[in-house]
Amino acid sequence: MIRRLILRLDTATADRVSLADCAALAEALGAELLAEIEEDKRLGELAALGFMTEVCGSSAAVRPLSPERISRHTEQQVRRLSDELGRIARDRHLQWSLVRTSNQAPRSPSHHDEAVLQLHGAVTSYRATRSHAERPHLAVIDAGDDASARALSCARRIAAHRALPILLLALPDSPWHRQHLLPPGVAVRTDLACLDSTRLKPLLRAWHVQWLLIPASDQPRPETARTLGVPLLLIP
Repeated sequence: MIRRLILRLDTATADRVSLADCAALAEALGAELLAEIEEDKRLGELAALGFMTEVCGSSAAVRPLSPERISRHTEQQVRRLSDELGRIARDRHLQWSLVRTSNQAPRSPSHHDEAVLQLHGAVTSYRATRSHAERPHLAVIDAGDDASARALSCARRIAAHRALPILLLALPDSPWHRQHLLPPGVAVRTDLACLDSTRLKPLLRAWHVQWLLIPASDQPRPETARTLGVPLLLIP
């Protein structure tokens, strides 16, 4: 059972994330939501050099890169996220907290009752249609281990709460690799030999995958995860 959902944010994704969708995911799992916003300490170090410049997005004006401006921007983001998350959590009676961290390396869940949510792509709203190819799906990677079984169990809870159909992507060691072992109510694809982004990304796009659940032991490399374009939920 997942008791804590860790939402991993950084200063680039914080302005685009839908906290309501993340809160709904935590609610579906019956978990506390812990939001972590990671600060890029390297950016502050570069700004302190004195000769670095930045380009203003609204006016295209060039100005010195200021450590104070970076710090103020981060503080504003933290306050905005805290206010928004607090409002959403109160409406859902959800336990939550928000912390700041400077850890740049992605990490796996540290306990079996924690799951990590990495936002590498936008979350789209569910829209019911007749064709499976036009419906958002909840996808699960199954490698045939205990974490994969927990991922499928979590997927069933989320799917029931969010009214999303499940797409199970069975790797060769998965017990569901053969079609006659199809789990009830779940579509299965067996054409993945490994977590190769060149084969996985077209599948995610074709099935309009909204969330991708991955056993933490089989999580893709950070550069691969970023190219997939969907939020990843790492299950221990």
